[in-house]
Amino acid sequence: MKKRKLVSLLLCGAMAVSMTGCNVQTKSDTTKAAAESQTAANQEADPNAGVEIGEVKLRLLYQSSNENVANVIRDELTKAGMTVEMNAASDGATFKEQEKNGNFDIALTGWANPIGTPDYGCRGIWLSTGDSNVTGINDPALDELVIQASGETEDKYIETYGKAEKLAIEEQCYMTPLYQNLNARAFSNVLNPDSIVNNQRWEDIDYADTTQRDTRTLVITQTGSSITTWDPIRADDQSSGYTLDELYIHLVTLAPDWSVTTDSSLSYNYAISEDNKSYYFVLRDDCGFARVDKDGNVYDSGVKVAGEDVVYSLNRAKDKNSIPMHQTYSMYENLDTVELVTDLSELESIKTADGKTVKEILENGITPISNVVAGRDEVDNEAGNYQVVRCNTSVPFPQILNCLTFHGAGIVDSEWVENMNKDVDIANYDATKDRLYGDSVTTVEGASYDNQLSVSGNYVLTSMNDYQMNFVANPAIRTKDPECTLIKTLTNKFIADQETALSALRSGDVDYCYNIPQTKYDVAESDPNLSLKKFSGIRVFMLAFNMHGNSIVSDSADLRKAVASAINFEDIKAVLGGNALECYSPLATCLDPGNKLPYQPGDTEKYLRAYFANKK
Repeated sequence: MKKRKLVSLLLCGAMAVSMTGCNVQTKSDTTKAAAESQTAANQEADPNAGVEIGEVKLRLLYQSSNENVANVIRDELTKAGMTVEMNAASDGATFKEQEKNGNFDIALTGWANPIGTPDYGCRGIWLSTGDSNVTGINDPALDELVIQASGETEDKYIETYGKAEKLAIEEQCYMTPLYQNLNARAFSNVLNPDSIVNNQRWEDIDYADTTQRDTRTLVITQTGSSITTWDPIRADDQSSGYTLDELYIHLVTLAPDWSVTTDSSLSYNYAISEDNKSYYFVLRDDCGFARVDKDGNVYDSGVKVAGEDVVYSLNRAKDKNSIPMHQTYSMYENLDTVELVTDLSELESIKTADGKTVKEILENGITPISNVVAGRDEVDNEAGNYQVVRCNTSVPFPQILNCLTFHGAGIVDSEWVENMNKDVDIANYDATKDRLYGDSVTTVEGASYDNQLSVSGNYVLTSMNDYQMNFVANPAIRTKDPECTLIKTLTNKFIADQETALSALRSGDVDYCYNIPQTKYDVAESDPNLSLKKFSGIRVFMLAFNMHGNSIVSDSADLRKAVASAINFEDIKAVLGGNALECYSPLATCLDPGNKLPYQPGDTEKYLRAYFANKK
């Protein structure tokens, strides 16, 4: 028995040797080989697979009104192993100051595109010299793409903008998208619902009972109240933006669908030369500047809004040094010259892309143009005497039309503004003691009240206080159209909290809210006294990274990508009641080049390992 057992053991040993010698793998060998193969594949996909991930501390800057989204960002980054310090700014002015000073690592910020062009969607925030580039982006390659795209027509610029946003969002990750907003206009049933549109202009809002236009004050709301100026080129914030659009007339405006139109504008018509570098505007002669007397009453100044004012306004808009604290100049970098046309033969000889002359396009629907005149006192449209303004761009730039709809291109009273600013040393301006045209302190009720505005738009700001702004329709605006401004008096209340604004709307204290909380849309829809209209918004919310050089994210694209890949749009959408749209970049409101975020599960850890590998 013992011998037989020994033989069996020897045979087993021989078989084992034989199997090994023939490279026949056991189950354990197979498992080990598979693991080694997977490890090799992982290392090839992530060469830093073995690098230990250390501690990452981030300062998140946000406005308190966006706290729900900020909390989602904090939670997702915390789950990814990062530590987030929350820094809530109470209002937009405080937020911008913190952002400009670099007191953050990541910032929950929003960028609105009120003129609907890709150039405005990115120039100010991506260009190294952009007037809204407060996060410190400085990338020559990105500059080149933005500038190149601005000089191209749509058939070409889609590809170029696609490259620009891919560089900014994906390759270098200077910012990462959170969501595109949905606009929800909530309003009382005292208003005519057909008069409520996405791109809302005050003069178009109407009552269901039109007999109330002259007797009932329309009450609307806005969240921002940090207003420093009523000079259209010195302001670039939501607090004053809506009002400035109404205080000053423009050469063209935007229709409810964001297309360029001459409705509510100073122009009857516009024409574009076939090379897309010259833009002609024939001006109305029935628009005047309105002012406010010492008792707060609005009156017609008797001064006609004219070509001289257009030339003055647009030249100062494009000149960075024309005024201290100029906020909108970069939008007009491609605007070369602005001039009055004084030779009628120019309009007759210059052709448009469709083969017609500029004169043919300009005089569509109006008394034919007999003469083009240089002075406001010579204008008489009924006699055929018109002023025509020509804007020349340095490169083909059809987007200039949209730029001219922005409040920075509002037409000011040239002689009035120049006279008010004549004693101020622009080069040595001191905001604490110098007074410039439009300083908002002059319109505040009380001891400082000295309303010196001279406005060309649909409404005149008569006064303001800590709670509201008060307006009266301009008696000198488009006098040949008596219904150009339907409701004659308007009050805009400052209500910072959107839920409070909704409560004011439900109680009847307010007639119209531009926005209410996304999570409360159903409340407005279920209230029998209210109506709600939803539109795709013009604002994209981004998580912007500090590129000033004083943050751990400034010098590491890997760390920025680690943060970006940890963000989940569906979680953000959930806290917004489902009322949000997925997007890729700030261009989303006006252009879709087709880029999609590439992040996959596990990317956050991969980028963190790369960050710590390079950090060593």
